Amino acid sequence: MSLGVLVVVVAFGVILIIGAVHYSGGSTQKDARDHGEVILEFARAYPGEAIRSVSMTKDGRASFLRLADGKTGFMQAMGRHFVARLILPGSASVEPLEDQPGLRIAFHDSTLQGGDYVFNSTDEAAEVSLWLCDSFALASPKLDEPGEGGNA
Repeated sequence: MSLGVLVVVVAFGVILIIGAVHYSGGSTQKDARDHGEVILEFARAYPGEAIRSVSMTKDGRASFLRLADGKTGFMQAMGRHFVARLILPGSASVEPLEDQPGLRIAFHDSTLQGGDYVFNSTDEAAEVSLWLCDSFALASPKLDEPGEGGNA
């Protein structure tokens, strides 16, 4: 067998293996996390915090953890890694999203970037708002609209 034929056969074999891995899904990055992975990663970052429950966003990129002492844990996926934070009650502004079961959250801590977080249900979004603010985030009437009692 000549050297040229051997090079072509090896190159074809490598391309075949790379194609098989790619089409089998082995080369795609997993963005969505499960509850177990979130709990393990948060426990690694904050080993002394007891977790009561976990609520994940619909896309699986962010998770909120209800902790036993009244704080809220926050996990956000950044590529292959998580960013873990502790949030004290009242240290975030929360308002409901109008068209989806979710929350618009603005963190008062400058190191956390807020955003829109969509959940699987409005009940789950309301529960997370309760953890963050110690009260539910409810849509409220605008203050500049006159009331029904004629007081403007």
